[in-house]
Amino acid sequence: MEFATTVRDSGKSSLTTRVVRLMGRVILAFCCVSGCLADFTFHAILGRLKPRSRAAILQKWSARLLSSIGVQIHLYGEIPDRGLIVSNHLSYLDILVFSAASACVFVSKREVKSWPGIGWISSLSGTIYIDRTRRTNTHSAQEEMQSPLLSGMRLVLFPEGTSSDGSSVLHFHSSLFQPAVELKMPITATAIEYFLRDGNAALEACYWGSMTMAPHLLNLLTKESVQASLRFSSEQLTFTNRKEAARIMQSRVEHLRSAAARV
Repeated sequence: MEFATTVRDSGKSSLTTRVVRLMGRVILAFCCVSGCLADFTFHAILGRLKPRSRAAILQKWSARLLSSIGVQIHLYGEIPDRGLIVSNHLSYLDILVFSAASACVFVSKREVKSWPGIGWISSLSGTIYIDRTRRTNTHSAQEEMQSPLLSGMRLVLFPEGTSSDGSSVLHFHSSLFQPAVELKMPITATAIEYFLRDGNAALEACYWGSMTMAPHLLNLLTKESVQASLRFSSEQLTFTNRKEAARIMQSRVEHLRSAAARV
Protein backbone atom coordinates (compact mmCIF):
# COMPACT_ATOMS: atom_id res chain seq x y z
CA MET A 1 0.00 0.00 0.00
CA GLU A 2 2.83 2.36 0.87
CA PHE A 3 4.52 1.60 -2.47
CA ALA A 4 1.29 2.31 -4.40
CA THR A 5 0.90 5.64 -2.59
CA THR A 6 4.49 6.57 -3.47
CA VAL A 7 3.90 5.76 -7.15
CA ARG A 8 0.74 7.88 -7.25
CA ASP A 9 2.52 10.79 -5.57
CA SER A 10 5.39 10.48 -8.04
CA GLY A 11 2.97 10.51 -10.95
CA LYS A 12 1.23 13.62 -9.63
CA SER A 13 4.58 15.33 -9.11
CA SER A 14 5.65 14.49 -12.66
CA LEU A 15 2.38 15.80 -14.10
CA THR A 16 2.68 18.99 -12.07
CA THR A 17 6.22 19.52 -13.29
CA ARG A 18 5.12 19.08 -16.91
CA VAL A 19 2.19 21.50 -16.51
CA VAL A 20 4.36 24.16 -14.84
CA ARG A 21 7.03 23.70 -17.51
CA LEU A 22 4.44 24.03 -20.27
CA MET A 23 2.94 27.22 -18.83
CA GLY A 24 6.33 28.83 -18.32
CA ARG A 25 7.51 27.99 -21.82
CA VAL A 26 4.29 29.17 -23.47
CA ILE A 27 4.72 32.55 -21.78
CA LEU A 28 8.41 32.78 -22.74
CA ALA A 29 7.70 31.70 -26.32
CA PHE A 30 4.96 34.31 -26.62
CA CYS A 31 7.35 36.98 -25.36
CA CYS A 32 10.02 35.91 -27.87
CA VAL A 33 7.62 35.88 -30.82
CA SER A 34 6.25 39.28 -29.79
CA GLY A 35 9.77 40.66 -29.37
CA CYS A 36 10.78 39.35 -32.78
CA LEU A 37 7.76 40.88 -34.48
CA ALA A 38 8.44 44.19 -32.71
CA ASP A 39 12.07 44.06 -33.83
CA PHE A 40 11.04 43.55 -37.45
CA THR A 41 8.51 46.40 -37.17
CA PHE A 42 11.08 48.76 -35.66
CA HIS A 43 13.60 48.09 -38.44
CA ALA A 44 10.88 48.46 -41.08
CA ILE A 45 9.88 51.89 -39.71
CA LEU A 46 13.51 53.00 -39.85
CA GLY A 47 13.88 51.65 -43.38
CA ARG A 48 16.54 49.17 -42.31
CA LEU A 49 14.72 45.95 -43.14
CA LYS A 50 17.19 44.64 -45.73
CA PRO A 51 17.80 40.93 -46.49
CA ARG A 52 20.84 40.70 -44.21
CA SER A 53 19.14 42.54 -41.34
CA ARG A 54 16.10 40.28 -41.71
CA ALA A 55 18.34 37.20 -41.37
CA ALA A 56 20.18 38.72 -38.41
CA ILE A 57 16.92 39.49 -36.57
CA LEU A 58 15.66 35.96 -37.20
CA GLN A 59 18.95 34.51 -35.92
CA LYS A 60 18.84 36.53 -32.70
CA TRP A 61 15.26 35.69 -31.82
CA SER A 62 15.44 32.06 -32.97
CA ALA A 63 18.31 31.51 -30.53
CA ARG A 64 16.33 33.15 -27.72
CA LEU A 65 13.15 31.26 -28.53
CA LEU A 66 14.85 27.86 -28.66
CA SER A 67 16.64 28.54 -25.38
CA SER A 68 13.34 29.51 -23.76
CA ILE A 69 11.65 26.24 -24.74
CA GLY A 70 14.55 23.97 -23.83
CA VAL A 71 16.03 23.24 -27.25
CA GLN A 72 19.81 22.86 -27.25
CA ILE A 73 21.81 22.90 -30.50
CA HIS A 74 24.95 20.87 -31.17
CA LEU A 75 27.01 21.78 -34.23
CA TYR A 76 29.40 19.44 -36.03
CA GLY A 77 31.59 20.70 -38.85
CA GLU A 78 31.96 24.23 -40.13
CA ILE A 79 29.00 26.31 -41.29
CA PRO A 80 29.64 27.50 -44.86
CA ASP A 81 30.01 31.25 -45.38
CA ARG A 82 27.69 31.33 -48.40
CA GLY A 83 25.92 29.27 -51.03
CA LEU A 84 23.15 26.68 -50.90
CA ILE A 85 22.76 24.49 -47.82
CA VAL A 86 20.62 21.38 -48.32
CA SER A 87 19.24 19.27 -45.50
CA ASN A 88 16.75 16.58 -44.60
CA HIS A 89 13.53 17.96 -43.11
CA LEU A 90 12.04 16.75 -39.82
CA SER A 91 10.06 19.42 -38.02
CA TYR A 92 8.79 22.98 -37.70
CA LEU A 93 11.81 23.38 -35.43
CA ASP A 94 14.20 23.00 -38.38
CA ILE A 95 13.96 26.62 -39.53
CA LEU A 96 14.56 27.90 -36.00
CA VAL A 97 17.52 25.56 -35.45
CA PHE A 98 19.24 26.50 -38.71
CA SER A 99 18.56 30.18 -38.15
CA ALA A 100 19.86 30.14 -34.57
CA ALA A 101 23.06 28.50 -35.85
CA SER A 102 23.65 31.03 -38.64
CA ALA A 103 22.02 33.99 -40.37
CA CYS A 104 20.36 32.57 -43.48
CA VAL A 105 17.39 32.68 -45.84
CA PHE A 106 15.04 29.72 -46.33
CA VAL A 107 13.15 28.03 -49.12
CA SER A 108 10.10 26.41 -47.56
CA LYS A 109 6.81 24.80 -48.46
CA ARG A 110 3.81 27.11 -48.64
CA GLU A 111 2.10 25.53 -45.59
CA VAL A 112 4.71 27.03 -43.25
CA LYS A 113 3.31 30.49 -43.99
CA SER A 114 0.10 29.65 -42.12
CA TRP A 115 1.79 28.26 -38.99
CA PRO A 116 1.13 30.53 -35.96
CA GLY A 117 4.25 32.33 -34.77
CA ILE A 118 6.80 30.49 -36.86
CA GLY A 119 4.97 31.29 -40.10
CA TRP A 120 4.69 34.98 -39.30
CA ILE A 121 8.35 35.25 -38.41
CA SER A 122 9.56 33.23 -41.39
CA SER A 123 7.55 35.46 -43.73
CA LEU A 124 9.01 38.64 -42.26
CA SER A 125 12.51 37.16 -42.47
CA GLY A 126 12.22 36.82 -46.25
CA THR A 127 11.49 33.10 -46.60
CA ILE A 128 10.87 32.01 -50.19
CA TYR A 129 7.71 29.91 -50.33
CA ILE A 130 7.13 27.16 -52.85
CA ASP A 131 3.87 25.50 -53.89
CA ARG A 132 4.98 22.24 -55.46
CA THR A 133 1.49 21.59 -56.85
CA ARG A 134 1.93 24.50 -59.26
CA ARG A 135 4.71 24.20 -61.81
CA THR A 136 4.82 27.96 -62.49
CA ASN A 137 5.36 28.62 -58.78
CA THR A 138 8.49 26.47 -58.80
CA HIS A 139 9.93 28.54 -61.64
CA SER A 140 9.13 31.76 -59.77
CA ALA A 141 10.87 30.43 -56.64
CA GLN A 142 13.97 29.64 -58.69
CA GLU A 143 14.20 33.28 -59.71
CA GLU A 144 13.74 34.46 -56.11
CA MET A 145 16.50 32.12 -54.93
CA GLN A 146 19.08 33.83 -57.12
CA SER A 147 19.03 37.08 -55.14
CA PRO A 148 20.33 35.79 -51.77
CA LEU A 149 22.82 33.51 -53.53
CA LEU A 150 24.24 36.39 -55.58
CA SER A 151 24.45 38.62 -52.51
CA GLY A 152 26.66 36.08 -50.74
CA MET A 153 24.10 34.88 -48.19
CA ARG A 154 23.39 31.35 -47.01
CA LEU A 155 20.25 29.85 -48.53
CA VAL A 156 18.77 26.77 -46.82
CA LEU A 157 16.73 24.28 -48.87
CA PHE A 158 14.87 21.13 -47.78
CA PRO A 159 14.82 19.19 -51.08
CA GLU A 160 12.62 16.35 -49.78
CA GLY A 161 9.70 18.74 -50.11
CA THR A 162 8.11 17.49 -46.89
CA SER A 163 9.08 16.46 -43.37
CA SER A 164 9.53 12.91 -42.09
CA ASP A 165 10.12 10.87 -38.94
CA GLY A 166 13.85 10.83 -39.64
CA SER A 167 14.12 7.07 -40.18
CA SER A 168 15.40 7.70 -43.71
CA VAL A 169 16.15 10.50 -46.15
CA LEU A 170 13.35 10.95 -48.66
CA HIS A 171 13.95 11.52 -52.37
CA PHE A 172 15.53 14.90 -53.16
CA HIS A 173 13.62 16.89 -55.79
CA SER A 174 16.07 18.42 -58.23
CA SER A 175 14.19 21.47 -59.59
CA LEU A 176 15.24 23.90 -56.86
CA PHE A 177 18.91 23.03 -57.27
CA GLN A 178 18.83 24.84 -60.61
CA PRO A 179 19.64 28.39 -59.35
CA ALA A 180 22.80 27.21 -57.57
CA VAL A 181 23.81 25.15 -60.62
CA GLU A 182 23.32 28.06 -63.02
CA LEU A 183 25.21 30.47 -60.77
CA LYS A 184 27.94 27.91 -60.00
CA MET A 185 27.37 28.42 -56.30
CA PRO A 186 28.78 25.98 -53.71
CA ILE A 187 26.30 23.48 -52.28
CA THR A 188 26.78 22.00 -48.80
CA ALA A 189 25.04 18.92 -47.40
CA THR A 190 23.72 19.03 -43.83
CA ALA A 191 21.91 16.52 -41.65
CA ILE A 192 19.58 17.53 -38.83
CA GLU A 193 18.53 15.20 -36.01
CA TYR A 194 16.63 15.43 -32.72
CA PHE A 195 16.92 13.52 -29.46
CA LEU A 196 14.59 13.45 -26.46
CA ARG A 197 15.71 12.02 -23.14
CA ASP A 198 12.11 11.70 -21.95
CA GLY A 199 10.31 10.85 -25.17
CA ASN A 200 10.33 9.58 -28.73
CA ALA A 201 11.94 12.10 -31.11
CA ALA A 202 10.36 10.49 -34.21
CA LEU A 203 6.88 11.15 -32.82
CA GLU A 204 7.33 14.07 -30.45
CA ALA A 205 10.02 16.27 -32.07
CA CYS A 206 9.60 15.35 -35.72
CA TYR A 207 6.39 16.70 -37.26
CA TRP A 208 5.11 14.77 -40.25
CA GLY A 209 2.24 12.97 -41.92
CA SER A 210 -1.21 13.78 -40.52
CA MET A 211 0.05 15.22 -37.22
CA THR A 212 -1.75 18.32 -35.90
CA MET A 213 0.31 21.34 -34.91
CA ALA A 214 -1.27 22.49 -31.61
CA PRO A 215 -1.26 19.20 -29.64
CA HIS A 216 2.14 18.26 -31.04
CA LEU A 217 3.71 21.57 -30.02
CA LEU A 218 2.09 21.65 -26.58
CA ASN A 219 3.35 18.14 -25.85
CA LEU A 220 6.85 19.07 -27.05
CA LEU A 221 6.91 22.05 -24.69
CA THR A 222 6.44 19.72 -21.70
CA LYS A 223 9.64 17.80 -22.45
CA GLU A 224 12.67 18.24 -20.22
CA SER A 225 14.84 19.25 -23.18
CA VAL A 226 15.28 18.70 -26.90
CA GLN A 227 18.73 18.03 -28.30
CA ALA A 228 19.11 19.18 -31.91
CA SER A 229 22.21 18.36 -33.93
CA LEU A 230 23.39 19.89 -37.20
CA ARG A 231 26.14 18.10 -39.09
CA PHE A 232 27.74 20.02 -41.94
CA SER A 233 29.72 18.30 -44.68
CA SER A 234 33.30 19.45 -45.11
CA GLU A 235 32.76 19.48 -48.89
CA GLN A 236 31.27 22.42 -50.75
CA LEU A 237 30.50 21.22 -54.26
CA THR A 238 29.48 22.87 -57.52
CA PHE A 239 27.58 21.12 -60.30
CA THR A 240 26.65 21.51 -63.93
CA ASN A 241 23.50 19.38 -63.72
CA ARG A 242 20.69 19.73 -61.19
CA LYS A 243 19.74 16.04 -61.19
CA GLU A 244 23.31 15.08 -60.44
CA ALA A 245 23.38 17.72 -57.70
CA ALA A 246 20.23 16.30 -56.09
CA ARG A 247 21.49 12.73 -56.27
CA ILE A 248 24.92 13.45 -54.81
CA MET A 249 23.62 15.78 -52.11
CA GLN A 250 21.08 13.18 -50.99
CA SER A 251 23.91 10.67 -50.74
CA ARG A 252 25.98 13.14 -48.69
CA VAL A 253 23.10 13.78 -46.26
CA GLU A 254 22.57 10.03 -45.85
CA HIS A 255 26.30 9.63 -45.16
CA LEU A 256 26.19 12.34 -42.48
CA ARG A 257 23.27 10.58 -40.78
CA SER A 258 25.09 7.25 -40.89
CA ALA A 259 28.23 8.84 -39.42
CA ALA A 260 26.15 10.29 -36.58
CA ALA A 261 24.63 6.86 -35.84
CA ARG A 262 28.10 5.35 -35.45
CA VAL A 263 29.18 7.89 -32.84
